[in-house]
Amino acid sequence: MTFQPVHSYSRVRLSDVVSGQIRSLISSGALLPGQRLPAERELAEQLNVSRPSLREALIRLESDGFIRAVARGGFIVSDVTAPLVSDPLAALLQQHPNASADVLELRRGLETLSTAYAAERATDADLQRIADAFDALQSAAAEPKRTRIAEKDAAFHLAIADATHNVALAHVMHGLHELIRESMLTSHRLVDYDDEVEANLLAQHRAIFDAIVARDPELAREAAGAHLDYVQTLYRERPIRTARSV
Repeated sequence: MTFQPVHSYSRVRLSDVVSGQIRSLISSGALLPGQRLPAERELAEQLNVSRPSLREALIRLESDGFIRAVARGGFIVSDVTAPLVSDPLAALLQQHPNASADVLELRRGLETLSTAYAAERATDADLQRIADAFDALQSAAAEPKRTRIAEKDAAFHLAIADATHNVALAHVMHGLHELIRESMLTSHRLVDYDDEVEANLLAQHRAIFDAIVARDPELAREAAGAHLDYVQTLYRERPIRTARSV
């Protein structure tokens, strides 16, 4: 991501100009949920502003919920829908576990849409990120205990959502998948699908990936729908062993 140098203004605070530019990049989808901002020194140089002015802008953006600080320093773009989507749904699922089927229905609508858009709109860089995410998922599926498979599964679907270049859809998908990923990790940490189910799920993910690479929106939509239909079947048939890798 290249930031534009900021010129001095006599009547406008530099921190306001900086925060406005970063807000615009987030709202346009040029900066995506979870994406890390450059280090403070590098960002100040790109923007051509002092570090105090940059810090003031970053503090304001963090206060407004557009970015958040991370453990090792620096900031990442916030998932602005998480408090609206993930948190209430997480509370709902704690009280009504069967509501997970409703979440899957919602995922079906969103993921078929995002997969079709990704097939239409993905750039070469997007395709590489999706390929990397699929490779990571494939590696996680091959591990004996499959401890990382939920995380890598979610990352694959999020890479697809990011490739839609629809900022609203990308943020909603990030919020929803954080919920799904956390639900998998906390509720089903010790549950593994049998080898046949794992092979079926990986084949479905490959079909989604192949359709996007082929830039076939209809095939991509069908592949995503078939995947979620299969997952819904697992929820009905295996209510105790749900969604270690979906």
